[in-house]
Amino acid sequence: MSFFLPSRLVDLEYLSDDEVDDQYEKIAEPYLEDIDFAFFVVNFGYTKKDYESLTKREKAFIYKAWENKVVSDSYNTYNACFTAFYNANRKKNKRALKLWKKKRVAKADRETIHKNIIVAKEVDRKEGKTWVDIVYERNGLKKPHRKEAIDG
Repeated sequence: MSFFLPSRLVDLEYLSDDEVDDQYEKIAEPYLEDIDFAFFVVNFGYTKKDYESLTKREKAFIYKAWENKVVSDSYNTYNACFTAFYNANRKKNKRALKLWKKKRVAKADRETIHKNIIVAKEVDRKEGKTWVDIVYERNGLKKPHRKEAIDG
């Protein structure tokens, strides 16, 4: 390419041909633009106008994104098949595998929480609770009103 892009961003890692067929390259050379256009029409539904409006840089990133999608879809299919096979053939008392795992929320650091509470109490002592009203106001929220206990 006639422009600088870090190769890690755009080089195809999985779908590139390591074995170069010199005869094919020689035959295909006059048709490379047509082959490239055909790829974009078949895979992305581009029109000639859409394709011609792309820069070489955009094409390189589209090719890389397409490769990432193909590889990701393949791994997702593999994981789904493996999970289904394992679950269908597991022993009765074994837990079933889940296809997706929820991201775990990191536990809060108690020391940081403690420091934040100390700072908030210090601000309350010095300035009162007006800062709470400011936070609600700037975020466009209504301050919640607590119900007063009725003496009775």
